[in-house]
Amino acid sequence: MSEELNIEVGEPIPNTFDYSLTPEELDKKLSETMLKVRTGQAPATHEYTMLGYALDYIDFVKNNMNITLNFDEENLADYCGTLDALQKGFAQNPPPADFFNNVLKGATGFFGIMVIKNIGGNWAQSNVGMTVIHNGTNAFVMNRIGRFLQGGEDDMGAFYNYLKTQA
Repeated sequence: MSEELNIEVGEPIPNTFDYSLTPEELDKKLSETMLKVRTGQAPATHEYTMLGYALDYIDFVKNNMNITLNFDEENLADYCGTLDALQKGFAQNPPPADFFNNVLKGATGFFGIMVIKNIGGNWAQSNVGMTVIHNGTNAFVMNRIGRFLQGGEDDMGAFYNYLKTQA
């Protein structure tokens, strides 16, 4: 007996950050925003969480692969290269679940912000995790990246280019 998967997606979360800023500038803005959240001056949103994950991924890649990423479309090939290296490394030496999940969240945040910045869209919460909504298309990025890192064939470069056609 098979059950039908019922995916419920919430309303798009308004983008509150200027993603044309550099990662360093975004990190500073996020720190300022999180101080306001901690002091009750601003509500927390999932956008802040995903940006934090993305910035963590940029740091992780720089420190462990000596690759400097930003959210410009020209970095797509480098980003995909980091996923390829991680997939190969994880196949040879499977990481602990918490490490894998942290990398997955970071790679998801990075890709999502790259889409939002260069193609357009917003984050949204769903009953299966965060998604990027672009012109009515729900891009469940984390699922694709997770499958890829576990040996799947999901091509994030091709997926990005597909999203560009959804105008």
